[in-house]
Amino acid sequence: MRTIAFINWKGGVGKTTCSTNAAYLFGEKYGVKTLFIDLDKQGNASSWFGADPDKGTIANILCQGTDAVQVMAINPMSAEEVIQKTRYKNIDLIAANSDLLTVNLALLTNRQGRQDNILFNALKGVAENYDICIIDNPPDSNISVLNGIVLADDIIAVTLPNKYSVDGVKQLERELSNYNQLLNISAKVKGVIINQFTSTADTYEIMDELKDKYKLFPTIRAGRMTRKRLNECINHQKSIYELSSNSAFAKDLKRVIESVIKEG
Repeated sequence: MRTIAFINWKGGVGKTTCSTNAAYLFGEKYGVKTLFIDLDKQGNASSWFGADPDKGTIANILCQGTDAVQVMAINPMSAEEVIQKTRYKNIDLIAANSDLLTVNLALLTNRQGRQDNILFNALKGVAENYDICIIDNPPDSNISVLNGIVLADDIIAVTLPNKYSVDGVKQLERELSNYNQLLNISAKVKGVIINQFTSTADTYEIMDELKDKYKLFPTIRAGRMTRKRLNECINHQKSIYELSSNSAFAKDLKRVIESVIKEG
């Protein structure tokens, strides 16, 4: 199972939009068995996939790493128990909700054993059932995100063409460097997607800054109708490929994913 994590320490850059539509591409367009993991306590991706609120979440998996289970009133569950089907036959989901905040806090207080590889170990029994795993990360640095980083084969930063978003990529890289030193791992940013790309001098300046340090995947253009179409996708719980397969966003994200696949 190859795991791709979409991430940036800055919020609002398009991580959830890219990750959910990438999962649709893999699962429904390419027919690849796909596991989607939501690591954001807001659970936007989970809501988009129509997560069953009565099923377990990523919090139930991660709480196995703390002895504060009774205090949290969150029951530890295996990955097999938590994974749920979605409306897409080739896409399964590990959902998230606000319980993740409680578990993150509890894990921080637990000094017994490692807390960074709970998810990695939990998925060992199901990994062979999937070809691709997509992780949607929040703009946070916490224990659940660290678990996603340890699991990931490819860490892909999503950014807007502005200073704040690029600073988020730089902050991410510094954090990865700290993790590598502390945990003896080798996490790194595989490449960067510039979302909402516009052909302006400022944007090209940002692009030049990024390509000096990172591999740049194909850009995703800020088409005139892009925001409207993507809002429709959210409101109707549909992928961009179901509602507007010829849109600039749909074509550009497909090029990104093809580039990721080619990179291996």
